[in-house]
Amino acid sequence: MTRILNLILVGLLVASAIGVYSIKYESTLQAEKVAKLRRAIETERRAIESLKAEWAYMSQPDRIGALAKRHLDLVPMKVVQSVDAADLPEKAREGDLIAEKLEGLGLAGAPQVTGSTP
Repeated sequence: MTRILNLILVGLLVASAIGVYSIKYESTLQAEKVAKLRRAIETERRAIESLKAEWAYMSQPDRIGALAKRHLDLVPMKVVQSVDAADLPEKAREGDLIAEKLEGLGLAGAPQVTGSTP
């Protein structure tokens, strides 16, 4: 009876050793994944900071002004280029343009579709 009990205990000891080893291995693997993710996050943060610095340089008003002078043929607006409100074209009148076109084609008696679509 003691031999069977000893064999059972040895089996439990081996099983628990395997369990502890697998837990240790899994925790080591997870720790490595965490360290790898932290390195990746830090790399991305550095890249973001670099892009922010580059954007700050690229969007400087003096730099943009110099590029505009070099590449665009912009000149200040002259007084004669302005117009009075009376010189502007009239605003298009509001209405049902499709119905007007149908009337123009002689299809004014076309059936009306009302209501909502299901």
